[in-house]
Amino acid sequence: MGSEIIIRRDEADEIKEMRGWTLIYGRRKVGKTFLIKNFLDYDSYFRVKRDGKILAEEFILSEINSLGDFSKAVQDMLKQNKTIVIDEFQRLPESILEEIAVVHPKGKLIFCGSSMRVIQKIFGAKSPLLGLVSQYRLGLVKPRNILKELPKKGLTIEQAIELSPYISDVWTVPFLRVEKSSLETIYNLLKGSKLTIPALIGEVFTEEERELTRTYEAILRLIGAGEWDYRQVARILADRGLIDRADSSLVLPYIKNLVGMGLVEPLPLLSSKKKMYKLTSPMMEAFYYLSDRYDFKEVDVSLKEVRPTLEKLRNLAVQNWVADLFAETYQGRKEYFVTPEKEIDFIITIRKKPVVVGEVKWGRYNKGDIEKFKEKTRFIKTEKVFIVKEKMGIEDKEVKIIDARDMAKMR
Repeated sequence: MGSEIIIRRDEADEIKEMRGWTLIYGRRKVGKTFLIKNFLDYDSYFRVKRDGKILAEEFILSEINSLGDFSKAVQDMLKQNKTIVIDEFQRLPESILEEIAVVHPKGKLIFCGSSMRVIQKIFGAKSPLLGLVSQYRLGLVKPRNILKELPKKGLTIEQAIELSPYISDVWTVPFLRVEKSSLETIYNLLKGSKLTIPALIGEVFTEEERELTRTYEAILRLIGAGEWDYRQVARILADRGLIDRADSSLVLPYIKNLVGMGLVEPLPLLSSKKKMYKLTSPMMEAFYYLSDRYDFKEVDVSLKEVRPTLEKLRNLAVQNWVADLFAETYQGRKEYFVTPEKEIDFIITIRKKPVVVGEVKWGRYNKGDIEKFKEKTRFIKTEKVFIVKEKMGIEDKEVKIIDARDMAKMR
């Protein structure tokens, strides 16, 4: 592809505008450390290792073995109004955090952490940092940020959009090798991640000091395979003997933990208190779907065999990515409408009021497809958009036709 892909993230500007001490948190490998080191300004950077040792950058010593000396150094620099970063801070003893908290609000202290324990460490009732730190959750790269970068690497807008859902999980970027088709590129990324994805998820659970139990893995596989209804998930788990009975109250705590870890995304349903669930990462979603259907994790399955399924998964990933792009553009919330009779690709709402409803048809389409979209969305009185890969000369007075090139201008 040429030179290294470095995606400039809007989140850096948002974090810079935050005053006082700050916590940056999120799932592992979403680019927290990369963002801090490349796009934020700081005087010293410290990283707490699993064994308790502390690595230092922009500091006289590269490694600090005494926690007491570390605490004193941080306090002294904060008193000098300097900006300090402590990465994986949750591995520090509470007594050290208490010592550092004494100098608040002097200086600028940026905490960074990857597990749910960062929330408990900061916002628990007994936390010495309670009330001293504002938080910022970092997730996947925003659509507009990716669209600014990928076309610079020689990709067409259409290719960039098809790969964007997968590149939004930034750990994939160093492994990206663009092939003749996006399906081949995505297939090779997935094939090369057979060990990475399970290890990444296992690492999340290690950070939470628990094993990746069969129940958690079964839920991830089910949601990744498209089972978004937690009640059905409970029935399947009960049938497999993983929970005592088909009771949704038994599975919701697991899903809540997965949401907290940044592995699962809850999606609101329009005019309903219910939510549908999907894996946050399109890479993980495709991996678990293929593993469920083809035993992809264990068997060397060819692209030819998985192509129809992978194309469907790619189009669904594009659909969700387009919904995120519109939510970002309209500064609204992404919602869905799903019943046994109809399903709407996405609805963007502001203060619970729909402002745009859309359908994504990433392939050939005709006037009949637009008419079907109009009919099933007739009860929603708002702007309607029909998103396609490339326009085919079809127009409609009630629906705005938007293609890949139009979306590039939404940046």
